Amino acid sequence: MGLFGQNTASPNFSTQQRLCLASVPTTNTTAGGWQQWHQSLVKCFGRAGANDVWTIAWERYGRRNPNAFSTSLAQYMQGQGVTLTTSGGESLALAGANFMSSVGGYFNFMKILNIVVVGGIAVGFLMLLYNLIMNPDKAKKTLGVVTEGAMLATPAGRVASVGTKSLPK
Repeated sequence: MGLFGQNTASPNFSTQQRLCLASVPTTNTTAGGWQQWHQSLVKCFGRAGANDVWTIAWERYGRRNPNAFSTSLAQYMQGQGVTLTTSGGESLALAGANFMSSVGGYFNFMKILNIVVVGGIAVGFLMLLYNLIMNPDKAKKTLGVVTEGAMLATPAGRVASVGTKSLPK
């Protein structure tokens, strides 16, 4: 009967487009096969045309096959602008996969942020080491100011500094 049925006038397709349409998935095709077919349709028809053709074939052949649906296929199709009609269990699995995907993105961002922070600390340490080697007198003065500031930041350091200073008369 064909993908477009007998009642529809056959559109004029190029040879490449006919080859893409000749490999329509069947009721036994897995989710990976459906995704690969969509990718080949995008090359032949563009994204909008591929989505239209793919949706027609999915409704006709894909929904009958329980092995055709997977969360990765549903996520891929969502990214392409097609929302698959799903059962309750499939919807729950897809929501969980989308959540885990976003959490994975967050942890990937944190990994990059940690690398940047550690790199900044390492560069600062190397700059301090360079100053200690190249200009020890200036580094000694700077280190004394830093140490005094650190001491004043603690309660014990503030008490000790008050005891050493003379009060005005």
